[in-house]
Order: sequence, then structure tokens, then C-alpha cells
Amino acid sequence: MPFDYEAARELLEREFAAVESAFLSGQRPNRHSLYKHIETIFFSQTQAYREVSLGCVLVRLLDKSVNIHKPYVNQGHDAYNGRTLDEKVVNPFLHNKRIPSSRGPFLSTFRRSVMFNEATRARFAG
Repeated sequence: MPFDYEAARELLEREFAAVESAFLSGQRPNRHSLYKHIETIFFSQTQAYREVSLGCVLVRLLDKSVNIHKPYVNQGHDAYNGRTLDEKVVNPFLHNKRIPSSRGPFLSTFRRSVMFNEATRARFAG
């Protein structure tokens, strides 16, 4: 299934610029009910978690026909290429913005064609 990596790059840049502008003008984000979960991901020592999360958000926003639980193309017709998304969009964006991130592909933590589901959560919790 083809994915528009350029649209993903543009979306990240546009949203980052909007948030940065709002922040610099004194606006602060509302503390959403998911804040504690987001905080856990972004303060984790495993940088790949934030990369995976950002990749999943991009996929969901840009193509609702893709199953964000399937980051390997061999997982079915509704899967996506998480590694390519990370290499072409997510990781370069994070490095460009000086946001701590790994140099390796985000799936390095989740090897062997893992699917993002409850079993993954149980395996990597803690």
C-alpha cells in the first residue's frame, strides 16, 4: 500500500510550526486526559517509543485505511512500512528539531514483525 511520505513530512513541519508559534506567544497546551500516558512515552529511556507513536499518529491522520497495528508490509494489505516512514520522515524530523531520538529504525525495539496490540503492551510494559 503506497504511503505519501512527502505529505507526512509537510504535516509534521506545519504542525510543529503552529505549536512552536503558539508556545512562543505564551500559549500553553491544555493537559489532556492522555497527558500522563504521553509523558510516560516521551520520558522513557527507550527513544523508539516516541518514534513509533509519532509514526502511528502520522499514518492515522494521513490514511485511515491503514492499520496502525501493522508496521510491516508483510502483515497484510492494510499494513504499512514503519521502517521507511521512520527513515524518510520521523527520524530526520526529530533530529532536525533536536528532539532526542535514536539513530536506528524505530522498529529495532520491536523486532520480528511485531504487531502493536495488547500482547505487545504486556511484553514491553515496565
